[in-house]
Amino acid sequence: MSSTDTAPRPKREASIDDLLELGRRATAVLEEARKQSLRPENKKTLRTFTMSEVCQLLDLHPTAYYELIRTKPEFEGSKVDRKRLFTLAEVHKIQGYLNKLPRQRYAIERAITISVANFKGGVAKTFTAVTLAQYLAMRGYRTLVIDTDPQASLTSSFGMSSSDVSDWNTILPYLYGRDEVERMGEEWPESFRTTIQPTYWSGLDIIAANLSLYTGEFVLGLRRERTKNSDKPFEFHRPLHDAIEDVRGDYDVIIIDNPPALSLSTTGAIFAADGLILPTPAETLDFESARAFMALAAEMLKVIRESFGTDKRLEIFRILITRYAGRAAELKIANRILEVFGDWCIQEPMVQSASVQKIGSEWKTLYEVDPRGPGRSVLKRALEAADAVNGLIEADIVDVFRVRQMQRDAARQAAA
Repeated sequence: MSSTDTAPRPKREASIDDLLELGRRATAVLEEARKQSLRPENKKTLRTFTMSEVCQLLDLHPTAYYELIRTKPEFEGSKVDRKRLFTLAEVHKIQGYLNKLPRQRYAIERAITISVANFKGGVAKTFTAVTLAQYLAMRGYRTLVIDTDPQASLTSSFGMSSSDVSDWNTILPYLYGRDEVERMGEEWPESFRTTIQPTYWSGLDIIAANLSLYTGEFVLGLRRERTKNSDKPFEFHRPLHDAIEDVRGDYDVIIIDNPPALSLSTTGAIFAADGLILPTPAETLDFESARAFMALAAEMLKVIRESFGTDKRLEIFRILITRYAGRAAELKIANRILEVFGDWCIQEPMVQSASVQKIGSEWKTLYEVDPRGPGRSVLKRALEAADAVNGLIEADIVDVFRVRQMQRDAARQAAA
C-alpha cells in the first residue's frame, strides 16, 4: 500500500458564507414542504366539528341539542352529506348562549398564565403547550400562546414562518426596553395588544417568535450588567410580566412556551406565570435535567426575592411525564417519579404515538386532524391520552379560578 493511500484526504473548509448558504437551502426546503402540505389555501385552516363532537364538548345530550335548534335555528350548523358540521366559532356561540363559557361559569376576571419549561430539548415541551392551548380553545377558554423560543417551533405549529414574523409581533421590544427601542429611533408600542395576532383557531391568539429573540437574551444581560452597582438595579425578571399585565383581563388562559434553557428570559417567563408545567420523559438523563431545572429555577427565584423583595409563588406546579411508550424501563422510572413527587405530578402521562409523529410531518397538530379520516383508531387512542392529560390540567386551572372567586367574594363581604 502506498503512502498516498493512508494520507488524510483534504477536507473542504466551511466558511461563514457556506453556512449562510446552507441555511438558506434548508429554509427553502422547509418552506416548500410547508406550502405543499397547506395546499390549496397555502395557509392553515381548522377542520369542522360533528354534532356528536359538539355535544361532547358542551356536555349536551343530543336530545337537548334538537330542543335548542327548534327555537334557535341559527345554531343548526351546516348540513354536508346528511351531517351537521360546525366551525369552532359556531361552537363558542352555542356555548355562550347556554352560559357554558368558562368566563361565564367561573367569573374569570384575570387570566391564569402558565409557563411550559425545561432545560432540555426533545421533551415534548412545545407539543404540550400547543395541545393544551388548543384543548382549552375548543372548550371556550379565551387563550393566548406566547412563543419565547427563537427556534419558533410553536409559531410553526400554527402555520407561520418565523422568517415572516416581524420583531414587533414578538416579545423582543419588551426585552430591549423602552429606552433602547427609542434610542434606536423606533416608536414604543402603545400596548402589548399590538403584538398579538389571531390564529385560525377561534378564541386562540398568538405572540409569535423569530430568530431575533436570541439578541433579546444578550440585551437583558447587558441591561442587568449596566445597572448592577446602581441604586436602582435592572429588574431583569419583570419585562414579560409587566407586558402581559396589559392583557391579563382579555384572556382566560395565557400559555408561554420557553426555549430549552434556564436563561434570563426563561426566568422572566416563570416569574410572569401563575403556573409552571415541567415536561420530562421517563428517562434517567431527562429526569436529571428536570431535577436540575427545578433546583436552578428555585435559586433564580431566591435571587429575585433577596435582590428585589418579591417572593414568587406558583398557583399551579406540575411535573408531566411525556413521550411515554410504556416500555419496562420507562414504567420503572415513571413509577419512581410519581412516588417521589406525588400530587405534584400530573397522574396521567402524555403518551408517545406514531400517529402524532406522522401528523406532525404533515404540519398538523393532534386536535387538527379529522377523526373521521383514515387511521381513526390509532388517532382516537392518541386523542384520549391527550384529553386525559389536558383534562387534569384544566381541573387545576378551574380550581384556581374557583379559589380566586371565593377570595373576591370574601373581600367584598369584608368591605360591605
